[in-house]
Amino acid sequence: MTFRLERPAGDVTHSEPTAAPPALVAIPQQRPAVEVPTSPAVLWTPPRQWSPVVAPPFLPPQPRRSFLWPVLTALLVISMLLALAGASAAAVALRGDRITASTAWVDMQARPTALGALLDRRAKAVLAGDPGAFLADVDPADQGLVKRERQLFDNMAKIPFSSLSFQLEAPRPDLQRFLPANLRDTYHEAAEVAAVDVIYKIKGIDSVPVATPSLPIVAYAGSRWEIVGEATGKDLPYGANGQAWDDAGPIIVQTSPRVVAVLSADDAERGPYLLQYAEKALDRLAQTRSGGWDGKVFLTAVQDQRIFDTYFADSPERIAQVAAIAVPYYDKVPDWNPAASYTATRIVFNPRELSAQPDVLAHDLTHEFTHAAMGPVTTGMTPRWLVEGFAEYSAYNGTTVDPAWIDKALGDLSVTGGLPSDAEFYQEPRNYVVAWLACRMIAEKYGKSKLIALYEAFQKSSDVDHAIETTLGTDRATLESKWRDYVAAARG
Repeated sequence: MTFRLERPAGDVTHSEPTAAPPALVAIPQQRPAVEVPTSPAVLWTPPRQWSPVVAPPFLPPQPRRSFLWPVLTALLVISMLLALAGASAAAVALRGDRITASTAWVDMQARPTALGALLDRRAKAVLAGDPGAFLADVDPADQGLVKRERQLFDNMAKIPFSSLSFQLEAPRPDLQRFLPANLRDTYHEAAEVAAVDVIYKIKGIDSVPVATPSLPIVAYAGSRWEIVGEATGKDLPYGANGQAWDDAGPIIVQTSPRVVAVLSADDAERGPYLLQYAEKALDRLAQTRSGGWDGKVFLTAVQDQRIFDTYFADSPERIAQVAAIAVPYYDKVPDWNPAASYTATRIVFNPRELSAQPDVLAHDLTHEFTHAAMGPVTTGMTPRWLVEGFAEYSAYNGTTVDPAWIDKALGDLSVTGGLPSDAEFYQEPRNYVVAWLACRMIAEKYGKSKLIALYEAFQKSSDVDHAIETTLGTDRATLESKWRDYVAAARG
């Protein structure tokens, strides 16, 4: 994660791209520093696990008395007998604009097979570039939904998938709170929010598949299951509705040897400039971390603010303070599979930061790419000062920073209390500076390989004292004492 800190101007020597940015790309003046965030942000701890929230059953209104009551009673008795006999069929009352008052038989045992086939058809349609097949299972009466689904198809069809599948999870009662009232009124118990894993690989980027959640709303309409909506809300599983293809408008995909970037279609002229700096950022990263990961990046930089905001649902006040975020991905959706294994990291840019000055953009890209490079060895036990400090060290590695800028950046920040704890790290943006200085000091005094060894020591243990002693050959108190002296000297 990159907080918007005021970077040194003219005091950092970067290796600039050989070609000038495209003339048509507007680069506004650098933005000033923003207010201090009010709550911590934990990036590398796996997404939160939900406590099941079971939605109360929705009961259809009492039927009016009419000559149909004996028939309805008989159907009810039959359905009860079938249930007692272990049958898998259920009688569901369907009402609404599309379906007149009637009773339909829904084979719930066949539900997984039917929905699995529906999802399989849609995934194959994306890979085949067949919009008709993709939309064939969408409620045709809802033209707004059809339009959104067509945009979704158009966007997904542009993504260079080397593989793609939609896999149905078991029914989840905790998701049914996202079922809109109008769809519940229309379909009653024949509608649900389905839990779907989108399993995919990006061509030329991923060596193993990654998973992200999708929450289509499905309903049994007459004689088949259909897509009738998509769940929305701030408490969705981590990453839902936050993928590049979820942009409400058209996207464009541009590539370089090691980067696949997704931008809004009207940002096409910005793409070569962004890719140019992304490749340079990977070169700079290689000075610090040259192996241990795939070395390639999937980058999202679309204008639709909702995509970036998805990752700050619990703390929207921090959105303006973050330039970009590195999002860890797993082989399964962690919200539904606690044993999911890390596979890759995606970079998502705040659309407000896409016009940053070249030196700021280069720094931010290197910082976030470092998170991707260290993703395979980063856990929830890795101290935040080490996670962010290492990323800053990588971004500044090979540069010369004027002590006057360091002194100005730190201001009156005291380091007498030791390295910042995880709980307090993101509450103070200047902790990025002291964390960077800590990592730079370790690399200078103990060697870069020892700094990396310290980082990797937290894969199975959270014992900071033990990690410092075994990798650096010193104790924590001595290390922090050296760090305080180093910070004082760095101020000039």
